[in-house]
Amino acid sequence: MVKDRGGKWSGEKAALKKIQLHFSFQQVRNDQVQHDAIDAGIKPSDMIRKIVGLPFKKIQRPRIGLSLDDMDLKFLAEKYGISADNETEIKRKVTEEVNLFCTEKE
Repeated sequence: MVKDRGGKWSGEKAALKKIQLHFSFQQVRNDQVQHDAIDAGIKPSDMIRKIVGLPFKKIQRPRIGLSLDDMDLKFLAEKYGISADNETEIKRKVTEEVNLFCTEKE
């Protein structure tokens, strides 16, 4: 068996040693943490880390993930008149629609 001495798996080993805690706050506190995080350019979990004095990293490349199942892809494909297999074009169309939605709100 080959041993990994601080190689490519050392980060994964450190991640496995972490625990994840979930917190339940009143909705007004959840909203406040989320808004403060957005204003600071960090994730809500990092806002909690900042509040309690733990280190955190600024978001390098802000993104929003969206999980789509087959039914979602089929719906969007039909909506945009494209193939459900064309995930790149679906992504482009969703981005376009969200940008239009946000522009109209300004």
